[in-house]
Amino acid sequence: MDDLTYGYVHPRRILLLAAVLLVACSTLWAQNDAPSGPPMRRGGFGPERELNQLTRVLSLTADQQTQVKALLTERMQKMEALRNSAPAADSDTAAPPHREQMEAIRNETDTKIAALLNDDQKTKFAAWQQQRKARMAQRQGSPEAPPAPQ
Repeated sequence: MDDLTYGYVHPRRILLLAAVLLVACSTLWAQNDAPSGPPMRRGGFGPERELNQLTRVLSLTADQQTQVKALLTERMQKMEALRNSAPAADSDTAAPPHREQMEAIRNETDTKIAALLNDDQKTKFAAWQQQRKARMAQRQGSPEAPPAPQ
């Protein structure tokens, strides 16, 4: 006779079901409790990704890569500190906090990076910055933004 016909469930089946349920719950709990590492920047664009892009575009030497990475990390830390010090915006239309200070931090970092480059790299860096600004303006929906070069 079939055990389920009379509503009887074998204790081994109950134990197996409980074990599967325990493993599933433990897995979900571990995933939610696991450290996620450093916070992602908007769009996932952090110092490592930018360094890789600059290395590819500018053919940075190993020494330049080390120095540029330090500058990008410093910039990220300054930006994060500025964001954390900003009061919460009351509306969605408010300008980002400390926009001028953030722009100054970006410009300072770009100036320091340019100082590490040779003349050919400086030219490529300037072109890369123009493309980056055009892409940013395009993403923000700026009507006067020129299309990003392909």
